[in-house]
Amino acid sequence: MNPVDSPARGLPGTTGAGASVGHAIGLAPFFIATIVLLLIPKLALPQAQDPALQRVLIQAGELEKREDYAGAERVYQQALAAFPDQPEVWKRLGVVEQTELKFPASIEAFQKALQADPHFPEVNFFLGLSYLGLNQYEKALEFFSQELKFHPDYRRAHFYSAQALVALGRKGEAIQHYETLVKSNPNDTRVWYELARLSRSVAVQAYNRLAVVDPDSVLVNALNAESQAENLKYDDAIKEYQQVLKKQPDFPGVHLALGQIYYRLFKPTEATQELKLALQEDPNNPSASYMLGHLLALNNKAAEALPLLQVAAAGDPTFMEAYLELGRCYMELGRMEEARQALSRAAEIDPNAKDPHVLLAQIYLRLRDPAKRAAELAILDKLRQASNEQPQNAVQKAAEQK
Repeated sequence: MNPVDSPARGLPGTTGAGASVGHAIGLAPFFIATIVLLLIPKLALPQAQDPALQRVLIQAGELEKREDYAGAERVYQQALAAFPDQPEVWKRLGVVEQTELKFPASIEAFQKALQADPHFPEVNFFLGLSYLGLNQYEKALEFFSQELKFHPDYRRAHFYSAQALVALGRKGEAIQHYETLVKSNPNDTRVWYELARLSRSVAVQAYNRLAVVDPDSVLVNALNAESQAENLKYDDAIKEYQQVLKKQPDFPGVHLALGQIYYRLFKPTEATQELKLALQEDPNNPSASYMLGHLLALNNKAAEALPLLQVAAAGDPTFMEAYLELGRCYMELGRMEEARQALSRAAEIDPNAKDPHVLLAQIYLRLRDPAKRAAELAILDKLRQASNEQPQNAVQKAAEQK
């Protein structure tokens, strides 16, 4: 068993086929929140405790084994009435709430644990994990770093620090964390898998190592699937992902990857099915939310699409397409001021995009504001003129060279 996967440390260090972060609907995606939903921490009972508290923790633990998380949560809440300053109880309550994807509640519980004992094992890690589930990568990284300050060899803190750094675009620092992990355990196939996805420069080494350590690994199928998808060989990628699901039906992120492929192929029925499954794994994923919301909007279901597009826009402030589609939905629903705000944001993100200005001109027409409409049309004319000049300049330069 890999140290990253050790039950004594709770959540396995895996991100699977993954979910992309931000507006790039890529096919080598990054996965976040299902690590909490699918892989539940197994926390060892503390020693030398009050017998009454020990009984409560055992009772709650049994409920967790039966996946009765609501029942376990109630038991921990009751225990806190008698033991309000016990960091272990706050920690366990936070983990259960995290498993239920109640990230804000889990954050509050972990903070209570740290108030009781700032050095309590793993609490900073789990607190960072909750922020990761909310796509708050800087905050997540802050608490992972704090955990590593107290426990420098804690593998999962290294692993998820790398995940947060990838989301922030700091790939070089992420590779350093992964290299720390493979240095201490060269046979950790999951970390080699992440390295292969992250850096082209180490892809061959990581892939070969993975194939030697476990040639029949589901991770090999996952890497093959992503490679085929990146090369636009979608039929081959679908077959590889189907092999992944055959070997490991709960492999994280496969449904999102399949949803992305079907979305690109414009197979709305298949894409919708896979994206709904992807959002069951990761309700806050911007890409899955955008794609499903876009498909619903195309099917004249603006009211259903709206909350999904709101999640997509909130999850990535630079996701121009999400704000653009959000503006369209608001227009469809007659909410003109909110549409104006969303489309203005889209225009800020990409000053060269024409569509936001086209729609803004339509909004100001409806709002009977001719001055602002004229301003949008003027911007649109400049953008069109600039796009027309580019091919003309290219032709002129070619002629001069001859």
